Amino acid sequence: MPLRPPVREHLLPLMDGLLHEFSSLHRLSGCDDAELAAHRMVSLLQEQGLDARLMHCPLYLSDPLAGSLELSGKPGWRCEAKTRSFSAHCPQGVEGLAFYDAEACAPRSDLQWKAWAQNVKGKIVFAGQGFEDYVQRLCAAGALGLIHIWGSAESALHEETVGPVWGTPEPDDFLRYPRLPVISVNQQGGQRLLAELQNNPRMTVKMATQLNYHVAECSMPVVDIPGSSPEFVLLSSHYDSWHEGVTDNATGNALCLAMAIHFYQQRETLLRGLRIIWWPGHSNARYGGSTWYADRYRQQLKQHCVAHINVDSPGCLDAVNVVLNASGSESHAFLNAAVEAVTGEPALRITALGKGGDQSFWGCGLPLHFAFREVPQEKTTQSPGSGGGWWWHTEADTYDKVDLNILWRDTQIHAHWLEVLLTQPVLPLDPLAYLDSLQHSLTQLIAVISPEFDLATVAEKLRQLQPELEKLTTRWMADPLVWQPQLRRVIADLHRLRYSSVDDFHYDLSYRGGAFPGFQELASARENTSPEMWLMMTTRFWRQRDRALALIENADAICRS
Repeated sequence: MPLRPPVREHLLPLMDGLLHEFSSLHRLSGCDDAELAAHRMVSLLQEQGLDARLMHCPLYLSDPLAGSLELSGKPGWRCEAKTRSFSAHCPQGVEGLAFYDAEACAPRSDLQWKAWAQNVKGKIVFAGQGFEDYVQRLCAAGALGLIHIWGSAESALHEETVGPVWGTPEPDDFLRYPRLPVISVNQQGGQRLLAELQNNPRMTVKMATQLNYHVAECSMPVVDIPGSSPEFVLLSSHYDSWHEGVTDNATGNALCLAMAIHFYQQRETLLRGLRIIWWPGHSNARYGGSTWYADRYRQQLKQHCVAHINVDSPGCLDAVNVVLNASGSESHAFLNAAVEAVTGEPALRITALGKGGDQSFWGCGLPLHFAFREVPQEKTTQSPGSGGGWWWHTEADTYDKVDLNILWRDTQIHAHWLEVLLTQPVLPLDPLAYLDSLQHSLTQLIAVISPEFDLATVAEKLRQLQPELEKLTTRWMADPLVWQPQLRRVIADLHRLRYSSVDDFHYDLSYRGGAFPGFQELASARENTSPEMWLMMTTRFWRQRDRALALIENADAICRS
């Protein structure tokens, strides 16, 4: 029997009430407002009869407080700046010659990076990018600091992080955090800086940063709605934010609240349970909350969790187009059916999941991982979140950036997905399409890496897996309850191959992404690479090749068992 659809008149006022409450709270993890928000979420759920609770996790936090910029010899010159989470804390400031890296966003070979390192050594670098891997290179090269010039024209300054470690660091990870200060300026400020540098190529710059590094116990609201089986679906959203963060991510919190209430009211009909978690530590702990949970509950997730849906920034003003990020194992028909049922047309596109969104569960064996996204008709900013809105990660992410009609659209789409996952025994998997996409991605990768890094054996192993996976898929379609656990294990290994380069108990660096991340660094010709780097790349190739072969062989053995 189909479930009742969500009732707008009942749920949307509750969602809107949460948005109004959260719109006055600065919910950076570790602060009083964040704790107040977590307690309020639990109270709202309990008022609706749900057995909600707070878990607590210690997190390593980096709160950006202030960034400043001065030009030597120009005491009246001012430019608004912000520092980045996990930048070096440098309140005394550093002073040095300015250097503009005009090609910062372009790819470079190893030898080009070596020449670049000589240019930036001892300098304060201006650049059009501030990603973690670039900051890592600046640290290694001995640069004094980075001034990141934002690429699109909005005047607002965006909060961000330069922390390369996913989640709480281990002792060895701690050495990876930047040892230089990083600040950002908007495009207008950057153009003023570059004009000054053009007039004075020997310009000296002073920059300073203030950050609060600390450990804090953070609250994690959790609610479980059991089904008749031990399997469950994990629905999650981060409740921490930069500033008020109404579209990033109070709207996601409100959507999860609505789903909790909606499915709790029909709990007697659920085959699988629904577990909803509101994460802390997304912003200033680099996904610390979700990794803490994966570390503590890995076996439970591995045995019983069939899907993770992450909810981040629904209901944004002008975000009229639906796009989906999915692992690849999901049936596109299933993903689009929900979108079509609500909007009358399929998603604008379905793409592979990138690095972000609390996707901390690749080592936990979950077969389904996907996330809803939305974009405007015309995107005018490089902001990657808040539905493509320029206000992402700024003080301007306030209640007026919400469209309640779009938020209700997004809520209905999630309700359709969850109804299928919670009530249907057969998971909406498409293993053969996933294997085909892996083969396609590997072919693309082979075309760009050096031919000396021969991935032919990996490609052949994937090809040999296909007939065995076809047999298992046929058995699964004929008798899903018997064969589904086996198919889930195969897909879990394919996820490990596609999305990670480490074992189940560790996490790739935050900038290691793309298909087969263990091979991504090998896209360099030998003649453009130093001998020492070539040796290190060769070492990585053999280790990652054998890891890939082992994962495919294990998947093949599961298919045959």
